[in-house]
Amino acid sequence: MRRVRGRLDSIELGEFAIHGNSWVKLVVTSETGLAVSRASKPATLVDGQVEARRAVKARAPIILLTLLASFVVPIMIGNVNAASCPPGNCQASVNSNVPSGDGTIWVEVDNNTSNEVPLPQTFNFAYNTTHTITVLNTTSFTGPSTGGHYVWKDWANYYGTSVCPGNQCVWTTTPMLRISAGGPNGIIYNYTGTVGFTAVFDKQYQATLSFSDINGNPLNPAPASLTLQPQGSTTTTTITSYTGYMSANLYTVTLAHWEGTDLVPTTITETIDLTNGPATATISLKAYPATIQIVDNNNNPVPSASVTITFVNSTSQTYFSNSKGTVNLGDIPGGSFGATVHYQNQAYGPYSLTAINNPINTIGVNAGSTPTTTTTAIVLLAIFGIAFFLILLAIKVRRPPGPPRIS
Repeated sequence: MRRVRGRLDSIELGEFAIHGNSWVKLVVTSETGLAVSRASKPATLVDGQVEARRAVKARAPIILLTLLASFVVPIMIGNVNAASCPPGNCQASVNSNVPSGDGTIWVEVDNNTSNEVPLPQTFNFAYNTTHTITVLNTTSFTGPSTGGHYVWKDWANYYGTSVCPGNQCVWTTTPMLRISAGGPNGIIYNYTGTVGFTAVFDKQYQATLSFSDINGNPLNPAPASLTLQPQGSTTTTTITSYTGYMSANLYTVTLAHWEGTDLVPTTITETIDLTNGPATATISLKAYPATIQIVDNNNNPVPSASVTITFVNSTSQTYFSNSKGTVNLGDIPGGSFGATVHYQNQAYGPYSLTAINNPINTIGVNAGSTPTTTTTAIVLLAIFGIAFFLILLAIKVRRPPGPPRIS
């Protein structure tokens, strides 16, 4: 270990025997990072186990070695589990996740147009040489067997295992794979079995989505976005187009952004199943139809009343009651809203209303004759009628007798 100008320049981590008699030396430097080279010392194997000889003197603090190990392990994960190959030929198995019934994946080796072959293949490369394998099927295609739509994704090894997150260790997302990670100059490992390379395509199916309110009526406009939880993933997916291809999976609807606010689905089991084929689904959201009814003192409809509605997204809009005294709001997010009524220079409200349990809310205004006035008028008319009758009767009773008749 050397120090240059007071800083750590390099650390020799040690010499390790990996899968046989091949020894490698690991050195971390400030300029090149991790360097791997062949070691000259022979390895000693005990009971078929790998023996490593430490060549590090305990000069660096323990915390520094811990930090270095956290960087070294991810770098080496794609290599130390691969079998080292002795000087001669190294093997690299290359496959694809596309079923043969859905298509053949072709690759070009070392940028040589005359060396284009279909997968799967096992390539033999000279020890410590660098090679490239490029996928030629970069245009999306639909498989005739499953109907799946395939889009290029990445090159990976340990595909379908739990070695890395997402059941694959991604090498690159470009169509060209460069095999040289085993050493500074080229390949020194056999990449076979689960360590072999897989050309990964994203399998997709057609999804056609529509939306409805709490009562199953079509919801217009559609939500601005929809948030989905893919099965087996901790990361959500947000989509804004509701007709198109999506990765083959089972999705649970978690949220919809509609009319400036977030809505949850009507039930927690709203799903979109694209695991084995295309899907057409109607997503029910908690949007509620709402109507305002304006009436006078006699419960008669009041037309032309001004009604200002404040929605849960804090926006407001003014409507006028129709000839039947109603204001149809259509679907509203969440079901709750505020209302203020103006009629004949008088204001009524504000009111806090909800359409969750009843879509119709009635608001009364002070207009028309009141029931009390009508009753009073009837009573007075009755009294005057009785009095007039009594007066007539009294006049008739008090009429003087006529003169006597002479026969």
